[in-house]
Amino acid sequence: MLQHLSITNYVIIENLELDFSNGFSVITGETGAGKSILLGALGLILGERADTSALSNKEGKCIIEGIFQINKKQYQHYFLNNDLDFESDTIIRREINSKGKSRAFINDTPVGLNVLKELGTQLVDIHSQHETLALKNNSFQLKVLDAYACVDLSNYQKLYSEFVEAKVNLEDAVELSSKKSTDFDYILFQAKEINELSLKENEKEDIEEKLKLINNSESIKTVLNYASENLSGTENSALRTLKNIVFKLSSIESFSEDYSVLHQRLNELSIELEDITSEVESKNEDFSFDPENLMYLNERVNKIYAIEQKHNLNSTQEILDFLAGLNSSLEKVENNEELIVELKGVLKQKETVLILASKEVTKKRKASVAKMEKEVINNLKDLGMPDTSFKIEVQPLASPSESGCDKVDFLFSANKGFGVQEISKAASGGELSRLMLVVKMFLAKASKVSTIIFDEIDTGVSGDIADKMAKIMSEMAHNTQVVAITHLPQVAALGAKHYRIVKNAKKGKAKTEVTLLKENERIQELAKMLSGKTLTDAAIKNAEALLLTSH
Repeated sequence: MLQHLSITNYVIIENLELDFSNGFSVITGETGAGKSILLGALGLILGERADTSALSNKEGKCIIEGIFQINKKQYQHYFLNNDLDFESDTIIRREINSKGKSRAFINDTPVGLNVLKELGTQLVDIHSQHETLALKNNSFQLKVLDAYACVDLSNYQKLYSEFVEAKVNLEDAVELSSKKSTDFDYILFQAKEINELSLKENEKEDIEEKLKLINNSESIKTVLNYASENLSGTENSALRTLKNIVFKLSSIESFSEDYSVLHQRLNELSIELEDITSEVESKNEDFSFDPENLMYLNERVNKIYAIEQKHNLNSTQEILDFLAGLNSSLEKVENNEELIVELKGVLKQKETVLILASKEVTKKRKASVAKMEKEVINNLKDLGMPDTSFKIEVQPLASPSESGCDKVDFLFSANKGFGVQEISKAASGGELSRLMLVVKMFLAKASKVSTIIFDEIDTGVSGDIADKMAKIMSEMAHNTQVVAITHLPQVAALGAKHYRIVKNAKKGKAKTEVTLLKENERIQELAKMLSGKTLTDAAIKNAEALLLTSH
């Protein structure tokens, strides 16, 4: 349930703080006062996209925050999946800076727009005026029937995904088969060219290391000669000098612990230096330069470079991985005919399982048709349409879809003696509004959404019908928080809370403000809705009577 809405610097709303309660609330105001702006702000914390045009003050930040009372059992899966802290009073905040950059938070944890939208669709259902047109759409009609029939498509959709994957795999194999000869020869040529190299693991890198040594052989030999000579090759070499020092210290080590330690350390150093000297001499003796080997290595590495450049690769391992991919492709091409037969069998099996699952879905849909038809007709009769005919046709599709194997058509007639037709041909605006209200009742029960907002769903109706639509919304509010934006006094009078939205000019700039009306203010507002700007005693008395009979 939406408890509080705070809006700062959004379009013509400078600062707004609104508290909401459960039950049925109404919002009234003149056209252009900012009702759509209010819904736009709410839409932002429910995951809608935004831009800098949302900012009233382009130098400031737009902040919209909503506090929602939510049920832990119903939403704990969502919070766990998204690693969010659960709070029974969950705070959703959206910020938009002057550059249009948007950030979203749930209980002060930053979240992506997709995560925000996932929660928003579960919390609030905003029925906009244009949404009534969705009634003419077969996909929406199918969604309504499924909601009424409590159809769970999760298992079917999992099977459908597997069916689509099997279908794509078969199509890919068939396409590969059609290009078999050309592709096969080209892939074979590439693989043969690389195979002829007989590459070893890290071979390029090893050759580059060897070439580095060979190309610097003169410098290396000079340094090794110098090191060998100065370590042990002369009378005053480092090793002989160090050994002499060790010998001298051995004669005084018994005089002091300090001398003993020095003797021991230098002796260890002498042993280490002797080992190093031996290694330097060995490397100096073994170092050689083979011109023929240099030629071979250069030819070898140039061939490897050519393969890398040709296929945009950078290492021996990448070449070997590329070759493995080519071999895998060759294997697929060579075994493609067998693969196609196998994939056809997999697709047939997936389709068989899918069709069985779809029959269960169809069965459940058809089992609810008569009951739903009856409920729709009865509700429409209560809404002043006594001669309504309403039929639901469930027809098979030529092939499975993500929603099953059915096409659903809502057929409608508002007049006695006329056959039912598609809704788009048979229903007027007012009739569509009433039908949509009935549909919303079904959807609200199925989705368990905590808040429903109706944006002038009563468009095209008046008088007694408006009163009856208001009563339906009021009854819906026994289980769900309902907010109705309306121009009709009959609807406004039935709200437990009544908010008025107005647009005023302050310092030459339009500002939208929303106020929770007290009883005497409600009477004034209803009187204006009944008679216009000029208030009459009769209008006030009518407003008082309307408010009295509505509560």
